[in-house]
Amino acid sequence: MARIHVFLAVLLLCAAPCGGSKVQLRASVAESFTQNAICRQNNCVNPLFPGLLDLGKLDTIAWQCTNHSTVSDYINFCGEIVNYAPALPSPNATSRAVKDIVKEQDDAAATMFYYHLSGLGYEAKEFRDPGASGDACVKSIWRMVCFTYFPKAQAGCSAGQPTSYLRPCRNSCESYVAACSVECCDESVQCVFQHTVSEGGMPTEMVQTGYTDVLGPAAVCTGAGHRSGLPIGMLLSIFAAHAVFAGATSRGEEGRPSSTTSRRVSSSLCSSNVLIALVMVFCALFLQGCDVDVPHHNLGNWRLKPDYLVAFEFVAPGQPASSAILNSCSEGVAQSLQCSGRGYCKAWSETERISSNALSFCECDRDWTDPECRTRRKSQVTTFLLALFGGFFGLDYFYLGWPWWGAAKLCTLGGCGFWWVLDIVRTGSGPVYAFDYRVANDLPHWVYVLSTVTLFGLIGFAVAIESYLSFRKRKREDVMKLQESEESRHLGKMDEMLDGPRYRAGVPSPTFNEPMRFSGYGATLPSPLPNAGVPYAVPSRPGQAGRFAGPYGPSRIS
Repeated sequence: MARIHVFLAVLLLCAAPCGGSKVQLRASVAESFTQNAICRQNNCVNPLFPGLLDLGKLDTIAWQCTNHSTVSDYINFCGEIVNYAPALPSPNATSRAVKDIVKEQDDAAATMFYYHLSGLGYEAKEFRDPGASGDACVKSIWRMVCFTYFPKAQAGCSAGQPTSYLRPCRNSCESYVAACSVECCDESVQCVFQHTVSEGGMPTEMVQTGYTDVLGPAAVCTGAGHRSGLPIGMLLSIFAAHAVFAGATSRGEEGRPSSTTSRRVSSSLCSSNVLIALVMVFCALFLQGCDVDVPHHNLGNWRLKPDYLVAFEFVAPGQPASSAILNSCSEGVAQSLQCSGRGYCKAWSETERISSNALSFCECDRDWTDPECRTRRKSQVTTFLLALFGGFFGLDYFYLGWPWWGAAKLCTLGGCGFWWVLDIVRTGSGPVYAFDYRVANDLPHWVYVLSTVTLFGLIGFAVAIESYLSFRKRKREDVMKLQESEESRHLGKMDEMLDGPRYRAGVPSPTFNEPMRFSGYGATLPSPLPNAGVPYAVPSRPGQAGRFAGPYGPSRIS
């Protein structure tokens, strides 16, 4: 059991987070970050979290408590998330209807959801109903914006009483980081931080802070989530360790162990000791400090990115930058100026299309995208042709902005053809995602079908012709081999028949009982001569005189 405890302690030590991990929950007073040189950034945008820049503004607003039943009928976008008694902004001088206040907050949450998805490169219009989406990242953004703009009322607060703004809980931020695989290659991905905002190179008194350093659900923050625990892999390792040690112990304790059992127990314990030693060596190598001077930077990588809210803002012609608004589909903007002239405004919610003040966003033309239709899409035709004729070299992925996938496809030659075929079908069936947004839907479906069927038909025909020619060549070779074997067999029999009926001096004439047959090329077949019944001449016996008439011909020939 001591070995078990040591082994589990080592495993927990290796599983515990150490300095320099990917996600830090608290920032130090003096910000300092290290750069991971072999890391690749993912979903690292500015601002990093949806609604982050509005947290300071929301803190300064006066809030009042309400009941869930009072606002539930008016919440549209965040209706499934806000299942608690929320707080609403308190009117300053004039009274306002609860319906209007709720709609204003709901539109703010939907707007930030739309713009953050666009900042990540998503097609936000595809997620009008986030609850029906199967994308965990989209759902985590949805929860965060709703928790941000619909804070929870303080416990024990009655409707109409003032309350303070309760920021989202820390684990709501953590869920977003995990679901969207946020990676900025330094320690700046922090849910709880304190950052001094500088303007014009001069530090100001404005301090930007993150989320509440409490795991929800809690009374001091908004949101709910699961508490983090040990990783699944670590739990499986612990159970496996228990099984190994328990099995070894039980085998050694069943009566008096034999010599074979003792050897098995000793071998098992030796293996466990080696495993513990390897784990300790691994921890000693990878959990110790570094002696080299690691470069540091004081500003997080995501803060160096362009602010997507500034990139997507709308400034009317001839107006200063201070008059910028976030959505050109807002009231008061001329229709000719909306969506950069490359689209039209469309209601975000299907249930509010008939409303005069419905929240609307730009529905861009085919070749344009982003919230203000300023970004030209990549072409589906180009993507399909590159996948069709250059897919073995990964040209389609290089064009779409995925160089690592392109390199992998190039090294495997299109996954030995399977990856190539898959991407032909994928890129031709519909607009696929590039690095940012989908490609333009400029490929007619009949062109894709005709091109694909024609190409694979030609490939099938070429394969069939090659198969036929190979088969015919093999058959001809087989026939030639058969002919050669037959000729060899006949030549062997000819060698036996070469001693045909011919005369040899001094050698008794052989008797031929078999019928006369062809004996080879140039052989003379014996044929009967007209002799009128006269017997054939035979050679004289040795020692006797007589006329030699030869082996053939009548005996009376003179």
